[in-house]
Amino acid sequence: LFERSPSALLLDRGGIVFDANGAAARMFGFATNEGMAGFNLAELYAHAGQGEGRRGGQGDAFAHMRDRLEQLETLPVGEGVPIADFTLRAVNGRLLNVQVTGVRVDTSDGPATLSIFYDTTSRMAAEAALRRSEAVLSHLFSNSPDSIALTEMSSGRYSLVNDSFVRLTGRSRDELLGRTSFELNIWANVDDRTAIVREVEEGRRVTGRPVLLRHKSKQLVPTLVAAARFKLEGQDYIVSSVRDMSEIEQVRLEHAAIFQNASVGIALTRERRIVQANALVEQMFGWRPGQLAGQVASVVWKDHAELSQIFEAGSSGAPLPVVEREMRRRDGLLFWCRVRAQMVNPSDPSQGGTIWVFEDITDERAAALQLSRALEAAEAANLAKSAFLANTSHEIRTPLNGLLGLARLAMRSGLDAERRQQYLAQIFESAQSLSAVMTDVLDLSKIEAGRFNLEAVPFSPREILTAVHSAYIALAEAKGLRLSLSIDDGVPAHVLGDPVRVRQILSNFTTNALKFTAHGSVHIAAEPTPGGSLRFSVTDTGVGIAPETQARLFTPFTQADNSTTRRYGGTGLGLSICRELAALMSGMVGLDSRVGVGSTFWADLPLQAFDAGPSAPDTSWDVSDRLQGAHVLVVEDNPVNMLIVVAMLEQWGVQVGQVTDGSMALAAVERAVSQGQPFDMVLMDVHMPEMSGHEAARELRRLYDDQSLPIVALTAAALVSERDQARQSGMNDFLTKPIDAQQLRATVMRYAARLP
Repeated sequence: LFERSPSALLLDRGGIVFDANGAAARMFGFATNEGMAGFNLAELYAHAGQGEGRRGGQGDAFAHMRDRLEQLETLPVGEGVPIADFTLRAVNGRLLNVQVTGVRVDTSDGPATLSIFYDTTSRMAAEAALRRSEAVLSHLFSNSPDSIALTEMSSGRYSLVNDSFVRLTGRSRDELLGRTSFELNIWANVDDRTAIVREVEEGRRVTGRPVLLRHKSKQLVPTLVAAARFKLEGQDYIVSSVRDMSEIEQVRLEHAAIFQNASVGIALTRERRIVQANALVEQMFGWRPGQLAGQVASVVWKDHAELSQIFEAGSSGAPLPVVEREMRRRDGLLFWCRVRAQMVNPSDPSQGGTIWVFEDITDERAAALQLSRALEAAEAANLAKSAFLANTSHEIRTPLNGLLGLARLAMRSGLDAERRQQYLAQIFESAQSLSAVMTDVLDLSKIEAGRFNLEAVPFSPREILTAVHSAYIALAEAKGLRLSLSIDDGVPAHVLGDPVRVRQILSNFTTNALKFTAHGSVHIAAEPTPGGSLRFSVTDTGVGIAPETQARLFTPFTQADNSTTRRYGGTGLGLSICRELAALMSGMVGLDSRVGVGSTFWADLPLQAFDAGPSAPDTSWDVSDRLQGAHVLVVEDNPVNMLIVVAMLEQWGVQVGQVTDGSMALAAVERAVSQGQPFDMVLMDVHMPEMSGHEAARELRRLYDDQSLPIVALTAAALVSERDQARQSGMNDFLTKPIDAQQLRATVMRYAARLP
């Protein structure tokens, strides 16, 4: 009996199973009943909750089970505990709803507990589903927007009504229940009820029957009634669903308002003739109000054959596609339109028809075309950038490889002075090439970010032109080229502007001219233009540039072609930077070129003439004399960078103090002040251990303003954000590594030079 019982039976002592039948093994996920021997019943409760009727919760269930097991252990044979509901988890993970009872029994090995489990999972699920179903039905009945009533078929008395029915009739639920619709005078025409009851008694369903009902206020309410037979506890009822149609007129008015005020054109055609069109359709097609109604649909459709195909496809029930077509206005002009069509009751064209929706997409198509062209341009730019990245990688690695290789060679022992000097000169050239590439990339990034600032200081155009000519004459002679210079007498002696950027433009033009000219000459010139600008130009006798290539030469990452990059090198950024620099100066750049003859690159810059006057500063006093005795503190944690900066400063006669972090800088400044020898300026590395340059600058600014102690940032990062951080921390200026000697000298001159 134990083994054959359909109920799950377990024998345990202290909660440890020593025997179980097959039903128990199957219920709790064991392959055999022998496999349950030694199983701790507590594991069934450890991850499950207590059933309904108790406090619930995993902890409560476990505690309750433990109490039951302890109670059973104390009971005499023959006594047990009452049935309790639990939710258990079988060893295979399946959740079970069970009812369990236990009784003490005698075995050959002494008293034990016999636990009997009944699987109530299916029953509880069914009960829960029934409760949910009843709740849903109750909710639907109570909250239905339609009025629902349940009446006894034999007497016509109301047995149940929902809130909507109460509102529809204007009577309270107490007034309605137990009374008939005749007594309440609800039917405007009692024959309607008689007909509905007859149809229901005959087993038919009533659907959508128009009926007038009478509100308690005597107002007649148009409705649609649906009714069916309903049997409950052996008694026949009629369940009625009544829809208030008085709102339909309001809906019709709303639809008319939507129709007339829609942001798209809407029209209705019936039997291929326009029945109705909103104002936007009339406006779109150039018709006066009311004139389109009655016209054949083909008056607005350019292709009559296509229109016929659409009508035929719609009448067959096939879905109508959205099309974009040129449509005809009344004046004959064509415009682009997106057209959607939807058949209404295609089985009866005389009562149905076709709803048409029209959107004027003339501007949209123009914008799409413009976007397509922009995407093509963007794709071309991306390709150019990819080529630029590959080329820039080459441009960086080539001098970097030279730097590393030459440095190893220069460190070898036994080198004579001439060979070591040769290696050092080549190291310097490689470093300059690497610096030029990085400068171009950083300049363009700052320009594109809109964070590139130009100076406006007096300078001599003649000095700039002469300096560029002198800088490149040796390179020209090495290539066998003649480099000449001419300056028109109309060029002012001094102008206001940014001399560094003017020189950058001229240097770029000159570098390109020398690079792409194999023989002949290069000529640098400056002259005034009729528009009041100064034209700086560089003319060469090089290969020349084809007209189709000229337009994109000033685009970033672009050279004449890929073969140019492979043959001559370069990043393709120089001319783009020249264009942007000229634009920032309110000027422009351009070129005139003929293939096989040569090219002229020019920049027209509106540089305002500046009258230096007799009080112009005397520049004859040597720069190094003005820096003699200047007292500068260098704060730098990198020994190589410290060595370079100190060496540069000392060769100009500067007295240099050296510290390696921000906290030491604070102490050095205080010490110098207390000794009566304050620093004229501080060159501050930004990224240092212990205390950063930004922190040190903020601390110093609490004691000294930016005039009494200028602070200039030194950093390898040249991003705009770095410059902003330096300014925000109280620094006066910003120098990027690798430190350029001319820029360093100019900066120290600006903040620490002695007056002549």
